Amino acid sequence: MTFSLDEAADLMTAEEVASVLRLKPATVYQAAAEGRLPCVRLWKGNRRDLVRFRRGDIEKLISDRSRPSTDPAA
Repeated sequence: MTFSLDEAADLMTAEEVASVLRLKPATVYQAAAEGRLPCVRLWKGNRRDLVRFRRGDIEKLISDRSRPSTDPAA
């Protein structure tokens, strides 16, 4: 799969994803390593792979896991 520069601009770091999801960056890295969080692996490192996350994938993850409100007042 190839990426354009426009798509590259929409890549997020683990720290940015962690901030959006209110998680620790280590949790984001672990979820990516386990395949639970889609990521783009830019290269393999000695201790940790260099990964980035597509903004659209993170938005879809949030959307897919959001539940409709069951609150009658909403």
